[in-house]
Amino acid sequence: MDRIVLGGSDGAIEGLAMTSALNGAGIGFGTIAVAGLAFALAGALSMFFSSYLSRKSELESLKTDISRESLEIETEPEEEISEMRELLKKDGYDDQEVEVILQRLKKDKALWLREMLRRELKVNVEDVESDPFRRPLAAGLAFLALALLAVSPYALAIPRTTALLASIALSLIALFALGSRLFVPRNFRPMAGIESAAVGGAAGGLLFVVGLLVSRI
Repeated sequence: MDRIVLGGSDGAIEGLAMTSALNGAGIGFGTIAVAGLAFALAGALSMFFSSYLSRKSELESLKTDISRESLEIETEPEEEISEMRELLKKDGYDDQEVEVILQRLKKDKALWLREMLRRELKVNVEDVESDPFRRPLAAGLAFLALALLAVSPYALAIPRTTALLASIALSLIALFALGSRLFVPRNFRPMAGIESAAVGGAAGGLLFVVGLLVSRI
């Protein structure tokens, strides 16, 4: 979900800023549409590959953490048990509950490893087994979709001001939905959505003014 929000927000803000600048500079709609399409595709590819490299590095780091913890459980079991005891107490378990859990973990080293990673390093073993392309692909597609949304009004035969306002409205609605997590009701954060939309609006307005200034030089 975070990758979708990241990719989509970048696509909306950058797409709006780019088209607003070209609109302000008086560039023709056909040119804006073609430039916008090229920008959206290039940005989506960049988002995909940068996210993939970041995810690959993250997975390699996770694998290193898992290997280290696994080795420590084998070679330093008493120290690891002591660490786990403290972690469980911090989570609110009483002494009796802690001892029951520790006895269970000693009998299942795979479970012991998962719990150590989750409680000490905040890492889930399942994350390492996830598809390394899924999150980067989601980020790239989100960028593409939201950048094209900002460009879409320029594919229509409408007045220049109408196209600008339509692009702004579509982009700000999308930014609010992404920033506020509107599609995840239990995580709905309206102020975060308003902040995201404000950033996009400011970027679009600023670049429109820059386009106007450039057109008069």
